[in-house]
Amino acid sequence: MLDQLQQPVKSGADQFDGQNFDLVVIGAGIAGLNALNAATEYLPKGARVLLLDQKDAAGGMWNTAYDYVRLHQPHPMFTVGNMAWDWRKPRDYLAARDEVQSHLASSLSPVGQSLRLQTAFGQTVSSLAEVRTDEGTMAKIVFHANDDQSETQKVHAKQAIHAPGLNYGLTTPLQFSSDNLVSIIPQDLRATLQAHPHAPVVVVGGGKTGMDTVLATLAFNPARRVILFQGRGTNFLNRTKYIPTGIKRWTSGELVSRLFRDMALNFNGDNEDEALAHFRRNYSTDPGANNGVFLYGLQSEQEHTKIKSGVEQAVSDYLEDVVETPDGQQMVLRSGQTMPIDDGAIFVNCTGSFFRDDTLADYQPILSPEGCILSINARSAFHFLTSVSGFFATHLWFRNALRGQGFYTLDQEGLFRQNRNAWVGASAAQAYMNQVIAVQTLPLMLLDRCGLDLDRWYPFPRRMLGLMRMKSTAAADIAHCRRTLDRIADRFDVEAAPLA
Repeated sequence: MLDQLQQPVKSGADQFDGQNFDLVVIGAGIAGLNALNAATEYLPKGARVLLLDQKDAAGGMWNTAYDYVRLHQPHPMFTVGNMAWDWRKPRDYLAARDEVQSHLASSLSPVGQSLRLQTAFGQTVSSLAEVRTDEGTMAKIVFHANDDQSETQKVHAKQAIHAPGLNYGLTTPLQFSSDNLVSIIPQDLRATLQAHPHAPVVVVGGGKTGMDTVLATLAFNPARRVILFQGRGTNFLNRTKYIPTGIKRWTSGELVSRLFRDMALNFNGDNEDEALAHFRRNYSTDPGANNGVFLYGLQSEQEHTKIKSGVEQAVSDYLEDVVETPDGQQMVLRSGQTMPIDDGAIFVNCTGSFFRDDTLADYQPILSPEGCILSINARSAFHFLTSVSGFFATHLWFRNALRGQGFYTLDQEGLFRQNRNAWVGASAAQAYMNQVIAVQTLPLMLLDRCGLDLDRWYPFPRRMLGLMRMKSTAAADIAHCRRTLDRIADRFDVEAAPLA
């Protein structure tokens, strides 16, 4: 019996209606899993916990991502809490989709050893609210099976963590006037390449998905024609230089926290284009280009070289349509120009998978009025990485240290939709400022257990030196970041404010 209680229980026909829990976590992606992992340090042994998710297994977007996706960063820095990966691969290995999903899902076993954890996958939460009960203020959660809205279940919890992440959704094939082509999403790439071995590939989107797709296409057949529509062009952080390997971890590169400080201090709330140009010149894989976007992607110099040499043409424009003309099939660009393209060409929609809805997600504050619901969301965000938010916000919440310390929340989604470059500057300012305040608020031993920290790539003496430098300029840096975020709030009419 005790052994059964120590293991996570997946619900099948189990019914939870009317039951009370100590904690309910909504969302089993990396944000929810980090929040759940952090909560285990504060809940009493044997506490009743329910984990809900729409997908059929833990792992969030990694259950449905395209099969050739790999991490941006070395795999040890993408984890739950401080959980080590169960293998002996090189530290700089970039884990693939199925490897990441398996690692994230395995994080439930340690939780089940200390808590009475039950999981309910394939469930949609229809409402989450703070309510008054005979047992005090609690969270009320109503949910149903994805394919059956008629039968709902209602549970209460002393505390609840809502972790919807970044509103990830699958893309859809692009629609064109011409039918003489193949339009797909990245999830269908490999099968389509095999079915059409001689067709040229047109990659639409210059972000990480687009770069992954170019590399996967070239790996399948280096001689295949590849055309890339990259819009304004995307900058990538130079992973070769700033995540160095071997002895260079001691002698070169720079702590990622120092990069964030530099980005934050070079942005004042008004000069996003200049701040981005500063980043491109100093930190990107292509400093001489005129790329106009940065979305926190990492890329090695080797990857950049492969893409640059393998792409037949990189178009700094946007694809609007493909039409049939007397002169053959033509691609119509937003600028009004046209380009010929072979019949049967493969078009891959790589325009991104986050914030795909036409409208903003509903606003939800990071904390409910009575404080029994913590929400890791993009409208009232603690950090642009929901994984980091899940770790730090949960620890601070259980320590009653989230409010009143000076931490800022930011409407990441609202700002992203208005101005992506301003979003980069503001999110860097918020991330760095909240990190500095967390260093002042949380015990050093707890900070050292955050496996997500990219500074951990560097040896301990370099990290300690970086920590001392951070503390020495903390007051001035925090003041600058506050002024920047206050300016963002005024300029874009979005939430960018201290968590009161």
